[in-house]
Amino acid sequence: MQAVLDEGDEAILLDPAWVTYDACIRYAGARTVWVPTDQDFMPPDIGAYVTGKTKLIIINSPGNPSGAVFGKKYLEEIAEIAIDNDITVLSDEIYEKIIYGKKHYSIGSFDGMQDRVITINGFSKSYAMTGWRLGYMAAPPDIIRAALKLQSHSVSHAASFVQHAGVTALRFDHGSVDSMVAEFEARRDILVDGLKSLGFNCTKPDGAFYLFLDVADYGGGDAVAERLLKEAYIAVTPGSAFGPESSGFIRISYAASRERIYDALTRIGDTIL
Repeated sequence: MQAVLDEGDEAILLDPAWVTYDACIRYAGARTVWVPTDQDFMPPDIGAYVTGKTKLIIINSPGNPSGAVFGKKYLEEIAEIAIDNDITVLSDEIYEKIIYGKKHYSIGSFDGMQDRVITINGFSKSYAMTGWRLGYMAAPPDIIRAALKLQSHSVSHAASFVQHAGVTALRFDHGSVDSMVAEFEARRDILVDGLKSLGFNCTKPDGAFYLFLDVADYGGGDAVAERLLKEAYIAVTPGSAFGPESSGFIRISYAASRERIYDALTRIGDTIL
């Protein structure tokens, strides 16, 4: 973001959004403009938040923390706004392969967007290489040059053995990825069905491995997260970390065994209901 944002610029961010985006915007000296989303975590009207200072729109599909997946229609609307207003789009697609029953669309492939999209992806999620921090970026040459200046004086490059692991992941059979995604989907269904049986109203995520649960009626995200940690020994993330309108939510990760998910459901029911 430092490669595209200057002091006084504005960057549009959808609420809820991964915690680091807002920090990166502010670190670059720009201002975050939060756009609320509907009950399905889709943005109803991004265009209403565009000003003469808007330089960047950040999207993340499949999303963290919501698990929402943007359909082609939403992405076409965002592309049209970006083209009409000469705005760069940063598309974080790190969860591209962890998607359930929907198709992933990359906004950088849309007509007229090739020169105004920064596509971010990596190996941490799809190939379970979380701790190795290997990622990549596709962007217009001028943005790449600016980003390389920043990278070369900070992290330099990923460790060489990690790069070899990434090449291996791309070259070999992806059956293990398909099996992993199928297991995540099964865990998602266990969690969603269990929460609904407890009386919660939750939106079923279409991607990633998180569920963003509305707990406003139980004291709000901060209070519920603290109570679950202290009384049930369950770690969740309060929604306040993900945006100003998300304080009534908690993020639950289902990157855990089925047995642990069943156990967690029992503890949740015993603790906050």
